[in-house]
Amino acid sequence: MKPIVTVLMTVYNGKNYLSEAIESVLCQTLTNYEFLIVDDASTDNSIEIINSYNDSRIKLLINEKNIGQTASLNKGLATAQGEYIARFDQDDVCLPKRLEEQVAFFNKNPSISIVCSREYSIDKQGKRIGVWKRDLNNYGAFLGYIILGLNPVWTPSVMFTKDVFLQLGGFDVAYGPASDFEFWSRIALKRLNAKVVPKFHQLRRIHDQSQSNLMADEQSQFTKNALYNVIKYFSEEEDNKDLLNALLLDSLKINKFNKKDFLNVSNKINILIENICLKQNLNNDEITSLKILMFKRMGYGFKIVSLLNFLPLPLFKIIFYLASPMYLISLKKFVIVMRHNIRALVSTLKNI
Repeated sequence: MKPIVTVLMTVYNGKNYLSEAIESVLCQTLTNYEFLIVDDASTDNSIEIINSYNDSRIKLLINEKNIGQTASLNKGLATAQGEYIARFDQDDVCLPKRLEEQVAFFNKNPSISIVCSREYSIDKQGKRIGVWKRDLNNYGAFLGYIILGLNPVWTPSVMFTKDVFLQLGGFDVAYGPASDFEFWSRIALKRLNAKVVPKFHQLRRIHDQSQSNLMADEQSQFTKNALYNVIKYFSEEEDNKDLLNALLLDSLKINKFNKKDFLNVSNKINILIENICLKQNLNNDEITSLKILMFKRMGYGFKIVSLLNFLPLPLFKIIFYLASPMYLISLKKFVIVMRHNIRALVSTLKNI
């Protein structure tokens, strides 16, 4: 019988958490799936751990040499038999109903091409330290996260239709650790939609050796490259570096702006939104979601700068930063730290 889902996991020297990860997949309440594991030339005993499980649903592909996660994913996807592809990382944990409830969500929402679920963050010992919750009310919200350079869906719990992968040609190895964001952006530009299943299905492990930590700077740069292509799709401007810096909350670049730069970027943001609405044929609800999401993150500084043009530059900047405080480096760092601490506190209180 053909599997409904292919659970796809790449492995590279994953011995520390690999057994727990594999067992969480084998304990799923939905049983009609294949568990496709691509080992990327591990030098530890990862292959031995995988082979210790006697389960016909496990299919192991072994790379003769290390080719990287993105290329390994494409290799696995080329042989995947499932109608749906569930991504899974070697250090995470699937909660038992993930596959069953994500497939059920697809069946109830046939217009959706990609989903993720709510997640808990866990530490090295498996203790819950954070919560990941989000809603994607409509396509406008999905596209809004892309425009801001943010992953609209969380890769650890993502599931998408194999047809989408075939239609778009898979992950682009040129974007390295940001290949997931680049792939989601292509899905969004095709006006395909995404949703977050409002249930917790994944434990995302946070540790020093995770790819997101080891390749953070590289991921940030490749995300910027992918977003630049998205902006080019909607903008006729030759140079959009200043707009890109504004969307990505690049405080160092924004702080060097003069009044003319602020006004220029404000105009580019307005044109960008207009072009998005026209090119993607957004309805009123989608337009509202897009604008709310963008200005909630960026603040309203760029929205009001045209009204402040008569002010001297020092006062102009004060009002701008009051309206868009996230462009202040110290405040941004403070908010990130506080958000992490609050998530950890809430998780701790729930476990008491």
